Amino acid sequence: MIGHLQQKCALTLVLACFVSGAGMFAYGKDKNQANSDSSLFSCPAGQEDAMQYFVMRKDLREDHYLSGEANPSYTKIFPDVDFAPSGYWFWLKSPEAHGFDIKTFDEKYIYIRGTELEWKDNSTFKRKEQDNPLTERCVPVNAASQVERVSNARFSFYANCKPYKSSSLGTIVDNLDAPEMMDAGGDIGQVSTRVLHYRFNCDKHFENCKDEEQSFLGKGYGRWKWLHLKYGEVVKTTVVNRVSKGTAHAIPPCENAYK
Repeated sequence: MIGHLQQKCALTLVLACFVSGAGMFAYGKDKNQANSDSSLFSCPAGQEDAMQYFVMRKDLREDHYLSGEANPSYTKIFPDVDFAPSGYWFWLKSPEAHGFDIKTFDEKYIYIRGTELEWKDNSTFKRKEQDNPLTERCVPVNAASQVERVSNARFSFYANCKPYKSSSLGTIVDNLDAPEMMDAGGDIGQVSTRVLHYRFNCDKHFENCKDEEQSFLGKGYGRWKWLHLKYGEVVKTTVVNRVSKGTAHAIPPCENAYK
C-alpha cells in the first residue's frame, strides 16, 4: 500500500513538472512572438495595411519574382519584414537593378520617391523633390482610400548619382480603389486586387489630367498589371502574372536615389 502510494505521488510530481515545463515553453514562445510582433505596424479595427497589396509577401519574395510579357518585377523591401512602421522598397525590373521604381512608407502614407532614367545606366534616375503620397497607409477593409492631391510634383534628374536639372508633372491626383476579386491569370489566378490610380500632368485645380498610370495590386503579390493612359486612352499595358524562381542580386548603386 505504501509503495503504491509512493509510485502514485512520484507520477503526480512528474506530470506536474511536465505541465509546468510546457507552460513555461509556451509562455516563452508567446513572449518571443510578442517581442517580434511589437516592431511591426498594425492598423485600427476596420482598416487594413495597404502594404499587403503593394509588395509581394515575405515568404514568397525571398526566392521568387513576377514575370510575364514584359520586364520582370523583383521586390526588395527594407526592413525586410511584413511590415515595419516605416521603410522603403524597390520594384526592380531586372536582377541587375537596371530599371526600378522606388517607393517609401511610414505610419500615415505610402509614397512614390523615384524611378529609373536610362535603363543601361542605373546611376541615372529621377527623384521627387518631396515624396508624393499615393495613398493612406491604413485603408478601409472594404472601401477605397481617400483621394490625395499633390501640388508639389517637382522632381530632379540625376546622372552619376548627381542632380543636373529639374522638371514638374503639373499637379497629381491619386487614390486606391476598394478591393475586388480579379482573375490575374498566370500563376496567380483569382486574387483580391486594389487598383492604384496615379493621375499626373493635371492643372492647378487638380483637373484635366493628361496622364494616368493604373497599378493593379494583388494582395500578397504586388503589382501584376500596369496601364498607362493618355487623355483616357490606353497607350501601354504590362502584365506580370507568373511566379518565377529567382532573386535580384543588386539594388541601385546611388544611395541618394532611395535614402
